[in-house]
Amino acid sequence: MPANPSLDRKSFSFWLPIALVVVLLVNGMVLAVGQWRLPLDAPALLRSTPGRLSLWVAEQSQNPAAEAILVQWTRPTVPNGILAEETALVRARGMLGILSLLTVGLAGYALYCLGQKRERGRTALVYLLLSYDALLLNVPPITDQPFYALVLAGILVCLAAAFLAPGHVSPQLGFFVIISVILVSWELYKQLGAVTGNQLPLTDFPWKLPHWQAIAAQLLQPARRNGPFLLIRILSEAAYVTWTAAFYGFIIGSLSGFSLGVLFAHSRLLERGLMPYVVASQTVPIIAIAPMIVAWLKPGTAPIAVISAYLAFFPVTINTLRGLLSPEAMKLDLLYSYAASRWTILFKLRIPSALPYIFSALKVASTACVVGAIVGELPSSRSDGLAAAILRASGNYASEPEKLWAVILMAAMVGILFFTLVTLVERLALRGFPLKTSE
Repeated sequence: MPANPSLDRKSFSFWLPIALVVVLLVNGMVLAVGQWRLPLDAPALLRSTPGRLSLWVAEQSQNPAAEAILVQWTRPTVPNGILAEETALVRARGMLGILSLLTVGLAGYALYCLGQKRERGRTALVYLLLSYDALLLNVPPITDQPFYALVLAGILVCLAAAFLAPGHVSPQLGFFVIISVILVSWELYKQLGAVTGNQLPLTDFPWKLPHWQAIAAQLLQPARRNGPFLLIRILSEAAYVTWTAAFYGFIIGSLSGFSLGVLFAHSRLLERGLMPYVVASQTVPIIAIAPMIVAWLKPGTAPIAVISAYLAFFPVTINTLRGLLSPEAMKLDLLYSYAASRWTILFKLRIPSALPYIFSALKVASTACVVGAIVGELPSSRSDGLAAAILRASGNYASEPEKLWAVILMAAMVGILFFTLVTLVERLALRGFPLKTSE
């Protein structure tokens, strides 16, 4: 009797993810043993992200007036408050070992889920994938050491296992899966460029695509050589300055766009007369009018907020108008039959119906405001925002490309944070709101 093909396929789909996780378990053990046994003078340790950070902390701990938070946290753990380089490297090696052991533990958990709780298998593998991403940001690409290659292989095998495993992944975890794909694709492209003699586009010069570990290590290095503060602290302070101006612009632009949308919804004459100018305003390059706005309002936060508002009001205007005009004619006729005023119709029907449209526009405006704030900082000559950090990093791109990429990541994080805040407010405001405003 021939074997049942459906049972064969079921058995294969059951055992293949388990076999891949076993490979990941062995891979994690090899990484853990290798990291724990690294000599203190090994380049794989000295160039790692924890290694470089620990050496900086050891250097700063010799300065009694050092204000860095990591240095203050480290002082109580060492004699006389001074961290020796040897002790710092031992701690860095321990950090790398712990990260490797984390992959072993998560691989064991994924193996348990695939065998006992199949519906959690994919989620467990995503957590394992995140642990390998953390290793990728900490393990340097040393050619004579296998650790970097093992980390890349672990990410690829983990992605394959997550694709084959049963279960569901939340949108939040799915976001990190996409990040993992970007990270590993970036690194593999660099390796492919090296194998082909840098003949591929963007690989003819090694500095065009720095390793992600180099970018992460740059964030945890001083902003200037032997400086007292890490780059991530300087960029966080600059991001706060930019985000504050962007927030003011977001409020101004959103209120202006909402007001115009309400006016246009109640006056066809104003809509036909002013809408062409609203559309035309977005065809003017913001970088052309930014210097004029700064000259009119004087350098400071005000012109930057206005420039941010300039980019934010347009999507809010258009979507507010569309949302206010979305209620069905039957619902409007019902309110008219009760002699409802325009204000009653606006607050009882039009605005509730327009909320999904308005929040969609606000999410677009939140990211546009960050771009507007960065552009507005350029003619304002502000030295404490992200624009100034971008200019400084751009000047040294050929020698320190990691620094510019670090600034770009920080700017992206500001936009993501702004977008996330608007999304949270949307969920609170539209809790219980029907997906469709009409049947």
